[in-house]
Amino acid sequence: MQASRQSVLRFSGRASRSEYWLYAAPILGLLVCALLYDLQVLGPVTYQNITTTTNLVTGEETTQISNVTSYGPRTASLIVAVFAVFPFSFMLTRRVHDIGYPGWYAWLAIFLAFFCGLILSGLVALIATVSLSLALVLGFLTGLPQSILSILAFVVIILWGTTPSEPGDNEYGPEPKGTLT
Repeated sequence: MQASRQSVLRFSGRASRSEYWLYAAPILGLLVCALLYDLQVLGPVTYQNITTTTNLVTGEETTQISNVTSYGPRTASLIVAVFAVFPFSFMLTRRVHDIGYPGWYAWLAIFLAFFCGLILSGLVALIATVSLSLALVLGFLTGLPQSILSILAFVVIILWGTTPSEPGDNEYGPEPKGTLT
């Protein structure tokens, strides 16, 4: 087990299921707790936009107040994600190598599962400062597809963690010790 602790911060080689879950389970638990903290304690973010329009025919001014509420990852999730991305990506890359896939699959899954939503919600928040209606449309068009992709990527990450190792040596190295074949 001492050798596996020294190899956590490497992309090369293979990681058995037990070694992967030894490090991945606490990291995923921290991410879930941070997201729950963001949603329960910090609550949603509400954007307010005041628009004044003038009727060109009558000259009458009307004021409209619009509110947009965003439920999603915020401060705690971002902090945990920034600190957890590298150890988790090292372990997932080695786990993906162990089942015979290239390491960039792991990076794609991590991006889709954890960072795609953060980037899109930040983009929508930035656009909301300029045009609330454009932010609403962008949030509506990207929200559901992004959520589906994130859930699917997370499911794939879990499946990779439970898939048996490729027996024997493969192009990424020898079979990890302690692997049940």
